[in-house]
Amino acid sequence: MRHPRLILLALLIVGGLVMTALRSAVIVDETEFVLVTEFGRPVVIYGKDADETGLHLKWPWQSVRTIDRRLRVFDSPPRELMTGDKRNLELTSYVAWRVVDPDRFLRSAGMLDVAEARLNERVSAALSHAIGTRELASLASTDPKVWSLDTLTAGLVKTIAPQAREELGVEVVDIRLRRFNHPVEVRPAVFDLIRSERKQVAASLRAEGEARYQVLTSQADRERDAILAKADADAERIKGQGDAESMRVLNEAHARDPKFYEFVRTLETYRAILDDRATVVLSSSSPLLRLLTQGPSEDLLRDTPPVPPAPEATPSDKVASPSEKTR
Repeated sequence: MRHPRLILLALLIVGGLVMTALRSAVIVDETEFVLVTEFGRPVVIYGKDADETGLHLKWPWQSVRTIDRRLRVFDSPPRELMTGDKRNLELTSYVAWRVVDPDRFLRSAGMLDVAEARLNERVSAALSHAIGTRELASLASTDPKVWSLDTLTAGLVKTIAPQAREELGVEVVDIRLRRFNHPVEVRPAVFDLIRSERKQVAASLRAEGEARYQVLTSQADRERDAILAKADADAERIKGQGDAESMRVLNEAHARDPKFYEFVRTLETYRAILDDRATVVLSSSSPLLRLLTQGPSEDLLRDTPPVPPAPEATPSDKVASPSEKTR
């Protein structure tokens, strides 16, 4: 009977030692803080330094609390705020934060959800003040000189981060606006106003374009009229030069043989007035009838064509070649 009792006692001793070893072991992960407490009083904190990760020991009666040290992001619920120019907006923001002082965090908040709720209160108050002192154009504008949303969020972080670290033991890394819009109740009226403004802008642009079109058209018409006037003037000048040259050539031809010229003009006159249906009444002494009845005059028949004047010789023509001198 003694052997089974000894075996049971040995098993109990081994089990107690194993349980004691398990309760004395502390495993620290690199993504969390580990706080060892003794009857509620913090004794040691692991995880502040990179070389503290791994296995550590504690007394069996001491307790362990773990706190996530990674960056966390929580979305605040939508809230309705009023801008400095009396515009109602519905805003949704988010906060990026993490625990940096686990001892203070456990004494002030104790849980991540509680810390986020307290951060949300501070962010709501600071955001209401920041939005109330700015106009809507500073939040939504394409002009870089007017747009100042980054300045607003940077000011929120600068305002909230020191208080959050001092009171909650957390670090506020960033605060951003996820979305902002007009409240649902006033959106139809806002859309109507936007449409009206867009129509006014479109009408202004059309009027400006029409005025510009009129200016360009007037300039083009003036340039066209100037070009046409110059072309007409050049045409009249060239035509006058051609008529003058024609009259000069005609006068020279007439001066060479007046009788032959008169004969040719008489034949042209016959061609113009005589045809199968024409009836011409002339007197017997008419010069026009004389050519039909008597024919060309003897002077015209005896005349020989005038000899055209010889072209002036060039200096090269005046010098005879050696072969011509030899002949």
